[in-house]
Amino acid sequence: MAVAGGGDSAVDWALMLEPIAKEVSLIHRRARFRAHEHSIEQLKNSSVQILTPYMIRGVSGDKSLETLHLQVAKSEETTDLNVDYLIVNYGFTTNLNLKDWQINSSRQGIPVQSDMKSSKDGVYCCGDITQYDGKVDLIATGFGEAPTAVNNALHYIDPKNRTQPMHSSSLFQ
Repeated sequence: MAVAGGGDSAVDWALMLEPIAKEVSLIHRRARFRAHEHSIEQLKNSSVQILTPYMIRGVSGDKSLETLHLQVAKSEETTDLNVDYLIVNYGFTTNLNLKDWQINSSRQGIPVQSDMKSSKDGVYCCGDITQYDGKVDLIATGFGEAPTAVNNALHYIDPKNRTQPMHSSSLFQ
């Protein structure tokens, strides 16, 4: 069994498959993983074979997958890995054409202020696309950013709107 990728999903899959698969190999094109530190520690303490920095250059087999053809990143060195199954957990690239939006952006995302405001008036952002000092890339962070962005966007549209939401407990007093 092989898992390809270097993020949380790939590491999680490799760790979940370890107790049920005969062998698990995790293939990543970089020397370091981008998964959470705790997951990486679990991975290092597991029986999962870690293959870094390798890239899958081909697959072969008679009627089903039998072999992955791997190449060491930035090298001509190659090797083969015999596997029955492969799970690919590569990230994805989104192209929002932000240059057309006239919003400042970088490779890390869209820089925002504490109110989630971008460089363009009226455009507020939250989630993976945002960038600010101390940003922690977790789903929970995005859940916290969303109401901040929405409330500030509503206030931008109509300044009479509050930027701080009411507490549900105050609705019943």
